[in-house]
Amino acid sequence: MKTIEQLTASDTAWYSSNDEDVWTGGPYATREEAEAEAKDNEHRLIMQATKAPVRVSKHFDQGEFFEAAEESLYDLCNEDGDPILDFDPAVNLDLQARVRAAIDEWQVAHQLSPMPWRFSSGDEPEIAAWAKAAEGGDA
Repeated sequence: MKTIEQLTASDTAWYSSNDEDVWTGGPYATREEAEAEAKDNEHRLIMQATKAPVRVSKHFDQGEFFEAAEESLYDLCNEDGDPILDFDPAVNLDLQARVRAAIDEWQVAHQLSPMPWRFSSGDEPEIAAWAKAAEGGDA
């Protein structure tokens, strides 16, 4: 079973496309594979880029949680609207750490590795060798 670090490790691969905003070809393990697939699919561009799967726990924030909880408890407040869940900041941070650990455990238990659509980083797109040759440039 993969650990949370393995499930959310970045992966760098090659991609091909005709549009710098939408990379429809890939991921490919090597540049050579990207070049071959680019030619087969008539994709003019190739690029090496990195994607990082989402670590779901990073999207839990105790501040947002308590804000939403206070809103749902508003009808139970006194006439001044004093908060009910007004805890010491250290206690709130402890909750955040515990909930994030539980979310990580859940993600590992189900081997979830959600992949975002966008790249986290990438090199400059290059014109594929076949496209350069077709234009009369160096392949």
